[in-house]
Order: sequence, then structure tokens, then C-alpha cells
Amino acid sequence: AAMAGFVRELERRGGPALRLEQRAAGGVGCVVWDAALVLAKFLETGACPLARRHVLELGAGTGAVGIMAATLGANVTVTDLEELQELLLVNIENNKHLVTGSVRAKVLKWGEDVTEFQPPPDYILMADCIYYEESLEPLLKTLKDLTGPDTCVLCCYEQRTMGKNPEIERKYFELLQMDFELEKIPLDKHDEEYRSEDIHIMNIHRKQTVS
Repeated sequence: AAMAGFVRELERRGGPALRLEQRAAGGVGCVVWDAALVLAKFLETGACPLARRHVLELGAGTGAVGIMAATLGANVTVTDLEELQELLLVNIENNKHLVTGSVRAKVLKWGEDVTEFQPPPDYILMADCIYYEESLEPLLKTLKDLTGPDTCVLCCYEQRTMGKNPEIERKYFELLQMDFELEKIPLDKHDEEYRSEDIHIMNIHRKQTVS
């Protein structure tokens, strides 16, 4: 049986807080990581217009970022592995009265077919998706398959200095730069309160291919 969840509240500028259930047991996908909070609160600054935009979240975990986007008027698909769907559904249900766009959960396994997620979304959101070396290639394949020329990818991650993390991070950005342009969003553009020197938000676009 799943352990009872514990609820994390995420304050919103525009009304009642999001209530996000977390799981005390099992894997990395079950708590709201700091990078997710930073990205969710960055969306609220309005720097990227989300109303009526088509948004896809990769490695959504609790769904915090995607659900926040849906409260800002976006039509959102939050995606993660099969075993996280139940938690995503619980959180969508708990916050549906705050959603002004729409939000649904679907299974998406990195590196596999993404036909059902076409046409390319306006935004792809990712918070703390880089921590396994094995997942870099599949994640990059998925990003390439999902992005159109106008897709904006927002990738928020906590810079980690332990063990293999710096190496994995370096490799990820190296591989990413083969097909994408990367721009770091300056810290002073992050939410005043939810920001940290070691949490970065990258704005990523497909390189324009000259045909």
C-alpha cells in the first residue's frame, strides 16, 4: 500500500494556494523539489504568456509546475511514468477549482514514440529532469521529437556538486547544444522570494536550420 501522502502548499499570487500531495515512499518523483517551486513561481511572473497556450510538462512528478501553468490559463498535459499517474491525478483533482485553462495527465516514457503529443506544444516545462546518465539520450531524443521551431523549453535545475552530478549536467548541456540554443534567465527575473543562486532556469529553443 502507498504510504499516506503529506501535503505541500504552494502559495499563488492570484488566489488560494495549490495543495500538492506528495508521497513519503518510492522514488524521486514524489516530492515537490525546489527547482519545481522556482519554475512554478517564475511562470507566475508573467514573463512567458501562458493563456490558451499548449503546454507539456516532462517528468512532472507531483505536477506542481504544470498545474501552476493551468491556473494561469494554459492547456496543459503533465507527463511522467506509469507509476506516477495516480499521484498526478490526485493533484489535478485537488486543484481543479483553481485551473483556468485545462490539465490532464498522460504517460510519456522518454525516448519512445511521441506521436500522440503532436503537434509541437508552445511550451515544454522541465524541473530537475537531469540526474541519471542513462536518461540523457532518451530525454534529448524526446525533446527533439517534441519541439517545433517555435517551441520554448523552460528547464529549471538545481546545480548539484555531489558525486557524478556535475559531470552528468555538463554532458547534458553539451549534447543539448548540438540541436538547441540555450539562454539563461537572469536571477533578477525569477520570483523575488522563490529563487536561489544554485537554481537555474534555461530558456531553450531549437536551432534554426537553414534549408
